[in-house]
Amino acid sequence: MRRVRASILFMVVMGGLIFPSCDKHSVNVPQSNDPVFRADGTIDSEPFQLIAGDDNAFMFTSIETDNNVPIFSGKLSNGNFSIELGIYDGMIDMPIHNILTSFPAEHIFSRKSTSPLAILARESFPNSDLITEVTWSLDGGPLIFNTLTIMKPGKYSVEANISFIDGSSSVLSSELIFGYARHANFHIKHFLNQNGTLSAWVEDPQVAIEKINWFLDDSLISTQSEFSFHGLTSTNHILRADVHFANGVKRTKNMLVDGSLSGKFIDDLSFFESGALSLINRDFNVRLKLEKNGVTYMSDEVNSSLNTVSFSEISYYGKDSNGEDVYKVKAHIVASVRDVQNVYGTKLLEFDTTFGLAIPEH
Repeated sequence: MRRVRASILFMVVMGGLIFPSCDKHSVNVPQSNDPVFRADGTIDSEPFQLIAGDDNAFMFTSIETDNNVPIFSGKLSNGNFSIELGIYDGMIDMPIHNILTSFPAEHIFSRKSTSPLAILARESFPNSDLITEVTWSLDGGPLIFNTLTIMKPGKYSVEANISFIDGSSSVLSSELIFGYARHANFHIKHFLNQNGTLSAWVEDPQVAIEKINWFLDDSLISTQSEFSFHGLTSTNHILRADVHFANGVKRTKNMLVDGSLSGKFIDDLSFFESGALSLINRDFNVRLKLEKNGVTYMSDEVNSSLNTVSFSEISYYGKDSNGEDVYKVKAHIVASVRDVQNVYGTKLLEFDTTFGLAIPEH
């Protein structure tokens, strides 16, 4: 009788770079004549079988991120051939939430976006006639001038350096979500009179507000839902509202306030969310990855409604060596995957599987 160990590797993707943790996590896998983790089926009608504990196959679990969205993943691999199954988080604006109880009754596969989700352009600002140039930065990446195109769902940190015709400039930053649901939202509005008295308030909060902090040029000025500030100077200012909602959502909005009253104010970059061009919803969608003969295939590269997954069981399996939770899922999957380099085309998989997924408590 023999036992093997399934390594659990947690990874974080930040700014396009992958930073694996120093620790390897492991759970015990029963001996191969009574396997827990396995996949049995066909690839383009060719049979395959992959069993943890046989032929150097192991079950790895990980929490990865894709455009700053967690993916609860498992990977069954023998080094030369692997299948990876993942579920995108669907409560990405809630720092603390119960993932399992948030799962929908039925899961669907994510699909490739064939058109932009959003186009962030200088011309989209209501006062674009006063703007000479906008320099965008996405998640701290390279600078993009005037037009930023978002093709994939995600939670993005967007920064806009806005230059005006009077020679002034200001930087607005915002967390923007495309392709996922928000579970609370609000607008900030303001009024500035000729005496330099600034009034600002929260408008249309979708969920009860638990706490709010207002900052003017990074200095805390109020904790009320509405306030007035006297003696604002005639330069550009950044007004920020940090809002905590009763359901756990936290959201920050930044407004550009024009102290000169010349029309340069901008209410917040989040107006681009409501103007999204594509209504893709990736909340709790499933992702399938195949690695075979050195080629990587992904279901995210396919725009097909025919990909299906049916979960018959999601049950607690155990903890890894770091105390993180691992869940056992049983599923029947029929899905097409495409070569990520678009060289080898698509493959059709149909298989039954018992997989391990890394799903944290919150």
